[in-house]
Amino acid sequence: MALPPDTRDGRTQRVWPAVQKGLGLLCALLLVAMMCLTGADVIARYVFNAPIRGAFELTEILLACLVFTALPITTGAREHIEVELFDPKSRARRRLLGAIATLSGIAVFGLLAVEIFAYAGRMAKYGQVTNSLQIPLAYVGYIAAFGSALCVAVLVLVRNPRS
Repeated sequence: MALPPDTRDGRTQRVWPAVQKGLGLLCALLLVAMMCLTGADVIARYVFNAPIRGAFELTEILLACLVFTALPITTGAREHIEVELFDPKSRARRRLLGAIATLSGIAVFGLLAVEIFAYAGRMAKYGQVTNSLQIPLAYVGYIAAFGSALCVAVLVLVRNPRS
């Protein structure tokens, strides 16, 4: 779990750990589901010569949901992979670079949320489904858009504890 965030008000201080814990639990469930599905598919394929129909599609969907569910946790913990191109000598420069990174994250995740939400709407309108199991793809898009929007909220509400 991340360090307790330095926040703009006390509400975020109380709400964020619960949200983080809930998202972490959901990530764990998605990962366990992927592991069980993959294990069962391997056993069914090689022992019984009867693979699970749609296992590949379900794994893809679970993976997409896992990634966009884990993104807000990673964002809140400030644990994204970083490359330091500039070595800030002073605390002021470090804070400036941190602010630029935060604003960039808000812009990127915000644009991602808006565009994915619009794309999910188009998928729902045209009834796009997976090939084998006919699962509507719009749901995955809405989950991805929600995860991206939650990243924006985390960047806005949770201050960087390392700055």
